[in-house]
Amino acid sequence: MSQQPSPSVLPRYASFAIAIPLFRVFDYSIDINQPVQPGIRYRLPFGHGSKVGVLLSTSQTTTFSAAKVKPALEALDRSPVLSEHILELARWIADYYLQPPGEVLFQCLPRYLRSAQQQKPVRVKVWFAEHLDIEARDAIERRSPRQHELLSAIEASSGLNAAQLKAINPNWHGVVLALESKQAIRWQWQKPGSADELLQPAPELNSQQAQVVEAMLEKSTGFSVQLLDGITGSGKTEVYFRLVENQLARNRQVIYLVPEIGLTSQLVERVKARFGFRFTMSHSGLTDVQRYQAWEQFRQGDVDIMLGTRSSLFSETERLGLIIIDEEHDSSYKQEDGIRYHARDVAIKRAQMLDIPIVLGSATPSLESLNNGEREHYALYRLTQRPTAYPPPRIQLIDTRNIKLDTGCSPQLIQKIHQHLKAKGQVLLYLNRRGFAPVVMCHECSWQSHCERCDSRLTMHQSLHRLLCHHCGYAQPIPPACPACGHNDIKHYGIGTEQLEQRLEQIFTGVPVIRIDRDSISGRDEFAARLQTLNKGEPCVLIGTQMIAKGHDYPAITLSAILDADQALFSASYRATEHLVQTVFQVSGRSGRGQQPGEALVQTGFSEHPLMQSLTRQSYREISEAILKERRLLGFPPHVRVVMFRADALSLELALDKLDEIRSKLTVIANQSGINCIGPIPALMTRRIGRYRAQLCLISDDFRKLRRSLSEAMPAIENIPSTHSVKWMIDVDAHDL
Repeated sequence: MSQQPSPSVLPRYASFAIAIPLFRVFDYSIDINQPVQPGIRYRLPFGHGSKVGVLLSTSQTTTFSAAKVKPALEALDRSPVLSEHILELARWIADYYLQPPGEVLFQCLPRYLRSAQQQKPVRVKVWFAEHLDIEARDAIERRSPRQHELLSAIEASSGLNAAQLKAINPNWHGVVLALESKQAIRWQWQKPGSADELLQPAPELNSQQAQVVEAMLEKSTGFSVQLLDGITGSGKTEVYFRLVENQLARNRQVIYLVPEIGLTSQLVERVKARFGFRFTMSHSGLTDVQRYQAWEQFRQGDVDIMLGTRSSLFSETERLGLIIIDEEHDSSYKQEDGIRYHARDVAIKRAQMLDIPIVLGSATPSLESLNNGEREHYALYRLTQRPTAYPPPRIQLIDTRNIKLDTGCSPQLIQKIHQHLKAKGQVLLYLNRRGFAPVVMCHECSWQSHCERCDSRLTMHQSLHRLLCHHCGYAQPIPPACPACGHNDIKHYGIGTEQLEQRLEQIFTGVPVIRIDRDSISGRDEFAARLQTLNKGEPCVLIGTQMIAKGHDYPAITLSAILDADQALFSASYRATEHLVQTVFQVSGRSGRGQQPGEALVQTGFSEHPLMQSLTRQSYREISEAILKERRLLGFPPHVRVVMFRADALSLELALDKLDEIRSKLTVIANQSGINCIGPIPALMTRRIGRYRAQLCLISDDFRKLRRSLSEAMPAIENIPSTHSVKWMIDVDAHDL
C-alpha cells in the first residue's frame, strides 16, 4: 500500500479575482512557500499570456479537475494591498449591483496597482541648507537673486519639499540644481510631514451652527447617517471641519468626498490652511503614480484626511472614523460606465460595516436623501441662516417672451449687470451650453450639422474653427458652404458660452470677462489662475457651465443669473425638474455672500409655468416635497426601484435582440405581480459613438421581491455572452428610465 502524503504537503489551491467581465472567480494552485493572505496580488497564467489577480481565499481542494488547474506564477506583494474589509465591501458591491466580482475588486485598487507594478514606499525629497562661509553666501546674494531667495527660505525652515519650493518660485528646479552644484543645499528622502497644530484658528460658530455641531458630535461614534441640509452660504464646510477635528483628536482618519476636487481649488486651500499637511488629495487630474502615492500615504497613516472624488471612497485605512460626502446630490457620484455604482450609497454601506458615522451635506439634497430623512432613516439637520450680513437673494424671473435678446441676454439683464459692476460688484452668468453655437444649418436646403457617430448635432466652436460632438469628441472643420447643396448661406443659431464671452467683452469694455467651462479649463491650477480676479474682489463678469455652480464661495458676487432655464421644462428625463430646481438654488446662492446684498435672476420664456412661479415663492425644501409627491403618484424613484439592462451593438436590431434574449430569462419576473418590465426599446439617444443602444427596464416598489426574482434569473442571464458586436450590462438603481 502506498503511503498517503501528510496534510502539510497536500497541494493548495486559491480563488482569485481577475478584472474581466465574467461573473466568476478562478482557481489556481499556489506555492505554499509564497504569501497566501487574502488581498495579495499574484501574476497568473491566463490564455496565451498572463493577468494580475487578487487572492480571495485558499483551500485544500478545488471544484475543477486538479490536472487542469494551472499554478500561479508569482506573488507580487509581501502583504495584502486590500484589507479584509475592502474585500468584503467589494463582495457586497458585486452582489448588490450585480457586477462582475473581479472588475469590482480592481475598482477598489489604485490604477497603478491594477497591473504588475510593485508597491513602493511614498517618499518626498526635502532640501536642507548647508553651512556656507560668508564669502560664498555673499556671492550668491549678489549674483543670483532667485538663488538667494530660495536659499533664504530653506535656511529659515526645517527643510522644504518640491511643492513648497514651487510656491516660492514656479521655476524652482533649475535654481535648486544650481544651489546643489554650489553645495549650498542638500536633499534627502523623507516621509510626508504632518502638522501637529492647526495653522489657522477655527472661526466662531453662529448659534445654529453650534447647535448642529453639538448634535452631530453626539453621534460621532457608532453607525449613523446624518443629512446636513443647509442653504447656500450657511457654513456647512465649517461644520464638516469641526467634525473632522473631533476625529483627528481621537486619532481617527477621515474620507472627505467632493464632486470635482480638481476644480475646487478654494476648498483645497481652506483644508490646507486649517489642517496643514495632514491631508492628501486624489482626483482624475493627477497621474496614476500620484494617486497611488496619496492612497499609500493614507493607508500608512502618514496623513489623516483623504480629500477626493468618487474613487477615493475605497481608500485603505485601519483607523477610519468618519466619511463626509459634500454636495451629495451631485450626479457625478453615480458611475455610469464600467462598474455602475453610486458612491453615496456604497459609502453608507461602508460606514455601516465599520460602525462609524457618515455625513451627507448639500444646499439642495437629492430627493432620495430627503425621502430617507422624512422616513427617519437619516438624522436630519438644517442650517437656515447665513453667518454673513444678508440672507440668500429672492429669485426673480425675467420674462423673455416677445423680447429681442442680445446674445442670450435681455435688456433688463444687461441693465442689471451695468448697475452691479458700477457698484463694484461681481456678476455670475450661468449658461449650461459650451461652445459658440449649438446649431449650424443651411437656409437653402435645411441641412444641419449632425455627428456621423451619434444622434446629436455638432456644436460650433469658433475659436477652434471646428464643429464638435460633445458626446463622442468627433470633430470636423466648419464648412465654407453647405455640404448638401453647395449654397454658402450657412448660419448658426443658439448661444454658447464662447459666443456670450465675446459679446460681453464688447458691451462691458475694460471689465474682465472670465469664462469657465470644459473648453477653457484643463485642471485645478488653471481654474485657480482664472479666478484670481474674483479672489481680489474686483468688478468682473464670470460666465460658465455647471462647473461654476458647485460649492464656490466668492463674497464679491452680488448678481447671479441663469440665462436659459427653459431646457429642463421639456426634457424627456423625469429628473429634469429636480436638476433644474437644484441648479437654480445653487447658482442663485452664489450671490450676496459678502457685505453687499445679492440679486438672483432667471430668464425664461415661460414665466407663468407653475414650476417657475414656485421658484420665486417657495424654498427648495417646499418645492422638493411637491416633486416627491408627484413622483409617488407617477410611480417614479425614490418611491420605486429601477434595474436597467442596457445593450449597445453595431446595429439597433442586434441590441434589441440581445435584450429580448435577456427578457426571455426573466420568466420568473414576468409572473411576479408588482414588477413592471418595460422594453426592450431604443435608448433616448439611440446611436452614440457609432454604436446603437437599447434598454430593458424593471420597476418595482418592492425591492426585496425584485432582488429575489433577479437572483433566480441571473445565473441564466450571466451565461448570455457579451461580444464586440453586441455588449450588455446591468445598472441597479439606474438614474434615468
